[in-house]
Amino acid sequence: MSRFVHQQPQYPDLHGQFRKSYHMEMVADCARTDAIFAALQQVLTPETVFCELGCGSGVFSVHAAARCRKVYAVELDEKTAQIAQENFQRSTQRDRIQFILGDAMEVNLPEPVDVVLAEMMSIWTIEEPQVSVANRAIRELLRPGGRMLPSRIVNLIELGHYPFRLHEIEMRGVTPLFTGIAAPVLLTERRVFKVLDFTSPVDLDLGGQLGLVALNSGKINCAVLSSYVQMGPRSAFSSSDTLMPRTVVPLQEPIDVEAGQVVQVRVAARARSDMGESVFVVESS
Repeated sequence: MSRFVHQQPQYPDLHGQFRKSYHMEMVADCARTDAIFAALQQVLTPETVFCELGCGSGVFSVHAAARCRKVYAVELDEKTAQIAQENFQRSTQRDRIQFILGDAMEVNLPEPVDVVLAEMMSIWTIEEPQVSVANRAIRELLRPGGRMLPSRIVNLIELGHYPFRLHEIEMRGVTPLFTGIAAPVLLTERRVFKVLDFTSPVDLDLGGQLGLVALNSGKINCAVLSSYVQMGPRSAFSSSDTLMPRTVVPLQEPIDVEAGQVVQVRVAARARSDMGESVFVVESS
């Protein structure tokens, strides 16, 4: 089983079920968990009403319950929900936690909440339902002036050359740069492509156009995507082997560039879609 398959939830109609082994891997990923713990410590107060959409095994909801007045923990996957409920019962903060088995896109809470954590992220938020879930939470679950976590996701892009050919075999496809995977040769500057600000609902259209300066001469055949996630006021996350690794996406057609040349990259991509169906086109200015 590849890491890519290992990390893909089963999503019939947005209903996700991660493999238990991957869930445990995510919980043990300190780059990810430490950023979320720090964000919760920065925004929660003893009077906060908090909701976690997709609570998994409940680690963040238990952490929040020790720092706020009330926690609503929502989980869709029944197997994972059972683990969460067992963890909540063992917690000294169990009286502050109300578990809800349900879909983040449909759940109704007993009251408006002050803070929502919904960490359902994929690179550029293309494949996971992060944007849809955050939009629904902003419109229907948060009180006016409430806070969404993450608060902002910045999508970045650079262009380069990737060895899609191995000897006589060509395999052009989306390639997450996990540890041990060959890195691309980068040929352009890296720039911000789009900022997703979750202080208000976000457009599901992630496409657009941007000019990039070539820093070296060569043949560009791929875009390299990365995301910077602002979890809390002073807590940020970029990528790890379990969440949002830098990702290579093949271009529709390769293009030769000279150092100093400006090239235009056009992207057609949409949140909650298939990364492999996104379109990346590069043209000379």
